Amino acid sequence: MAILNGIASKLKGSAGSLTFRRSAGRTIVSEKVTEVKISRTEPQQRHRTKWANVVQMYKGIRPLIDYGFETKPQGVSDYNMFVKVNMQQSPVYLTKPLVAGGACVAAPYQITQGSLPAIVVSGTGQNVTTDISLGSDGISAATTVAQFSRSVVGNNVDYNYGDQISFFLVKQLVNAETGIPYCQFFSCKVVLDAANDAKLWDGVLKNGFSSQDGTLGHSGNDGDCVYCWVHSRKVNGKTLVSSQTLINANSILAEYQGDLAYNLAASSYGSTRDVFLSPDGTATGNTNAGSGGGNDNPGGGGGNDSL
Repeated sequence: MAILNGIASKLKGSAGSLTFRRSAGRTIVSEKVTEVKISRTEPQQRHRTKWANVVQMYKGIRPLIDYGFETKPQGVSDYNMFVKVNMQQSPVYLTKPLVAGGACVAAPYQITQGSLPAIVVSGTGQNVTTDISLGSDGISAATTVAQFSRSVVGNNVDYNYGDQISFFLVKQLVNAETGIPYCQFFSCKVVLDAANDAKLWDGVLKNGFSSQDGTLGHSGNDGDCVYCWVHSRKVNGKTLVSSQTLINANSILAEYQGDLAYNLAASSYGSTRDVFLSPDGTATGNTNAGSGGGNDNPGGGGGNDSL
């Protein structure tokens, strides 16, 4: 910092790396502080390596979850909300080559957020039951939408005719040639209608609309996947939804989670912090580990070859 006199004392503002300001009738000049930012800090790397899978999952499921986030701040989209809630949980780390290849790993992300009571599930994997009671009625190939609707509305106070129960299924697949994981997205829905005599299973995914211990549940084997149900209702032109998270039945998910998966992903983008003195990579060849004298060590001390 310096105090200027003469014509330079009238300067104000910035010029290059210098800043001029007036104080008590004097002009004070100081040099701007230059801050060097490391572009690959660990927080940045963790964000980068888990962000890609969240986006890929949203791309696939987006057409199915319009209005899935019931209350959003002004100017915030369903995409913004999906990324926000899922960046905080279930991190899936993808390497740079996987991202370039369009990889997607089916993960238990939250897909809706709303004011209706959440559908509570019990169990894990392929065998899960919900808290949607069917009473003494089961579900079979002969069950109609009307029969199913009467069972749901008659045994659950939170459901009304005109409400919708949707089932979402994301199947995990792996490209046999490249080894890159990818997903297929499915959905089906039933509007509760006591006058609809269509067969229930003719319009829905059977495994997602089965009766398990007197409740709606999932049965059968959909392979590696994630899935869930969502309850929705339209009130005065607004869509209300239950807050739901996909249920994990994906055996390969663990390969892309945890510290090992993160380290592999981070390394593919460059290390989280470059250390100038640390050698990179590996080298091959003979290593001369000796430091003593002798005829085979011309640079060593002592012996007949010493100068």
